[in-house]
Amino acid sequence: MQRALELAARGTGCTSPNPLVGCVVVRDGVTLGEGWHAVYGQGHAEINALNASLANVSHPSWRADAATPLTVGATLYVTLEPCNHHGLTPPCTQAIVDAGIAHVIYAMADPNPRAAGGARWLRAQGVKVTDGILEKEARFQNRFFLRHVLTRQPYVIAKTATSLDGRIATRTGHSQWITGVDARQKSHELRQAVDAIIVGADTVIADDPSLTVRLPDSVLSAEAVRHPRPVILDSTGRIPLDRKLLDASLPTRSLVATTDLMNPRHRQTLESRGIEVVSLPLNTRGPGVEPAALLDALGHRGIQSVLLEGGASVQGVFRDAGLIDELWCFIAPTVIGGALARTAYAGLGSDSLDEATRLDDIHIETIGDDLLVRGSVIHPGRVTSSSAPVVHETPGD
Repeated sequence: MQRALELAARGTGCTSPNPLVGCVVVRDGVTLGEGWHAVYGQGHAEINALNASLANVSHPSWRADAATPLTVGATLYVTLEPCNHHGLTPPCTQAIVDAGIAHVIYAMADPNPRAAGGARWLRAQGVKVTDGILEKEARFQNRFFLRHVLTRQPYVIAKTATSLDGRIATRTGHSQWITGVDARQKSHELRQAVDAIIVGADTVIADDPSLTVRLPDSVLSAEAVRHPRPVILDSTGRIPLDRKLLDASLPTRSLVATTDLMNPRHRQTLESRGIEVVSLPLNTRGPGVEPAALLDALGHRGIQSVLLEGGASVQGVFRDAGLIDELWCFIAPTVIGGALARTAYAGLGSDSLDEATRLDDIHIETIGDDLLVRGSVIHPGRVTSSSAPVVHETPGD
């Protein structure tokens, strides 16, 4: 199952709105074939693994004149309960039965009611089914998918790059570059993994970013790159029209989240460029648009994951509202100093340490000369990818 999880990760950034899925077919202790869901709308992991298994002429049991396929009697390991519905592709459950698989072992149940029920159907066909193997790992891998299915809102990751003293820029606003090349590449890998990137008007005006994914071919080929959708928070319509994110030639068209304070003529100009403009309520606890309403709007558009890239005002608004699910904090071995140097999080902040944002499942790694600290934000009482009810299929259900 660990190998199936590794295979599933290869589809990162390319399968949304589908989940990440990996599959391994084993017979007599030897791997017959492997597969993963690589691109949305294309073959599912189970189908790819079964096809690879049937074409495996190097397996010790393979014979050119064999009347029985190699997959008959084999065990299939898959990270998600096999689907049992007709979507863009036929149900995987029927292919599993047709291949003669004797035992299916999966990590996590499918929370999508349209696709669930595969385990029960397989048992009805006489296939042995086991679930819950490396379930926690599988649920974390598919945390974007789970959040959207369970809440219809996207999963929110906040990314910051700071000095040792928690500054994102000097008092004059100079910020390029705090972290090194390796850390910036890791940031682009994170961009590739999400559906959308949220930035505020201040960042767009000051930095004029493009928010595209830029990775060397050794990491990801240009053909495989998927650029997340830019989401700009501009409650009054003050971003100049010459900014890159308002250019119709971008690989992914921006969405501008605003309020009724935007000039209607400015809105018409944006829409004439093919940019979607969404009017939302004003935030009652801070500047700009209401963040929860924004997440509802993005979730309604099928966006399962968003990355907060700044600036400090945007990060602060989402933190104060308790809407951040995961933090990625890049820390450079540098001290900027100064009372007026800019911090990573603006907003109201915490009145006491008891209200401070705390993390679980913390990972710390060295990336070049920098550190990356990442973890899941603790939200007592909130349904998360790890705390959501787990449905285990049992015989006779």
